[in-house]
Amino acid sequence: ILLIVVGGPVYFLIYLLDQYRNDFSINMIETTTQAVYQSIFEDMLQHDTTAVQEKLEILALSPNIALLRIYTPSGKIVYSSKKEEINKNIFTFSSTDFINTHSSEGQETFTRVNNLYSHHHPIRVQTECTPCHRKPGSIVAILDVHVGLIAGSENFYSAIRRFTIIGAVLIIVMLWTVLNYMYEEQIETRLQKILHGFKELSKGNFNFRINMHGRHELAMLAEKFNQTVENLKDAKEHEEQLLQEKLERADRLVTLGEVAAEIAHEVNNPAGIILTRAEFIRDELSELSEGRRYIEDLSIIIRQTERIAETTRSILHYARKFPREFSTINLVDVIYQSIKIMEPRVNKKRVTVHFHPLSDSIFIRGNSLQLEQVFCNLINNSLDVLPPNKGEIRIELQTVPGEENREKVRILFSDNGPGIPEELRNEIFSPFFTTKPDGKGTGLGLFIVRKLVLQHKGTIYLAPKDTPGAMFIIELGATHGNVRNTRR
Repeated sequence: ILLIVVGGPVYFLIYLLDQYRNDFSINMIETTTQAVYQSIFEDMLQHDTTAVQEKLEILALSPNIALLRIYTPSGKIVYSSKKEEINKNIFTFSSTDFINTHSSEGQETFTRVNNLYSHHHPIRVQTECTPCHRKPGSIVAILDVHVGLIAGSENFYSAIRRFTIIGAVLIIVMLWTVLNYMYEEQIETRLQKILHGFKELSKGNFNFRINMHGRHELAMLAEKFNQTVENLKDAKEHEEQLLQEKLERADRLVTLGEVAAEIAHEVNNPAGIILTRAEFIRDELSELSEGRRYIEDLSIIIRQTERIAETTRSILHYARKFPREFSTINLVDVIYQSIKIMEPRVNKKRVTVHFHPLSDSIFIRGNSLQLEQVFCNLINNSLDVLPPNKGEIRIELQTVPGEENREKVRILFSDNGPGIPEELRNEIFSPFFTTKPDGKGTGLGLFIVRKLVLQHKGTIYLAPKDTPGAMFIIELGATHGNVRNTRR
């Protein structure tokens, strides 16, 4: 850009100087030639060859005139300030740098070699020449004038030319240096500060700030960077706080689960004793006619005690630690057991659970306790959003082709609740993500469900939202010949 901006005008200026010098030199030579021609014109009319030769020799003594000669169109030198050239042919002369054949054709020519100009001026037949020459306007001779450039003017033009070129080079170098310095100080150094800030941010340093003063664009960018880092720091602190709260809540829930398991264990033993005693008393009273009116009350006590025992057994069964060993299990029995575990809450919410198995037995390779947790979590999530009395949960089993001609079991778990909003569908399996109000959920349920399904080399995903409610689709690998075609 500097070469174009500075070099272009300088080149044009030098071109104008050269043109001006060339025009000035040509005008000077033409003036000299006319002066020489006028001084010998009368002598040529009178055919005074001696006078013409003498005048040429005298005029050649001028400091700026190097050579004067007159030659015929055929090239024969008739007059010359150098007598040794007379009667020689100019076209075969040893020094032919200044010779131009166009001059013999009637054209006025200028030739320059170094600092010496040669002007070939045709001499034509004029009116005064008609007594001797019959063709007016024809060329009878060519006046050749060699003029050296004036040393002072030539030096002046050369000095201006050199000064212009050197000045342009100096300007380019100075501008290049200044612009590089300005770029280094004003742009690159500040850009390096901003880049360093991004490197620190990529390392997780949220306390780094860019110190850059001014009202220029880079200072504004640095200010925005600092604001962004501050916002990220606040967001990270808030996220860590939420994560800590959820971890604390999860830890409390774990502790609560352990306490509930202990309570269930402690309650289960007295409940068994009460149940045994009540059944014994009922059997004893059934044999006495006076005790028949107490049998109905004892039956109610027995039924309620059985419910307490069933509930505590479910809690103990669900609270067991999960072994990692996999074995061949009946998926239908696992789902029935999961529904039974969640039965107290299902009845409390007055929700209907529809289970449609393909057959009595569908065998897969897995862990029954882990899969029970999967279905219990899904049922529990549905119960949180389903309306009482109108809520429905459907569990349907299908078999679909798998890889290497092996079947897969597809479990369709759906409800008629409000469903999951479109903008949240990609986040529901994320840890600590929940759509429930504060204090109602940990956000770990679906995350654990997905993790357990993946441990069984299966997949779980949310079906496209083309039906009311939400539908989860679970696919698990079935063992060979797993379906028994008998209905429950």
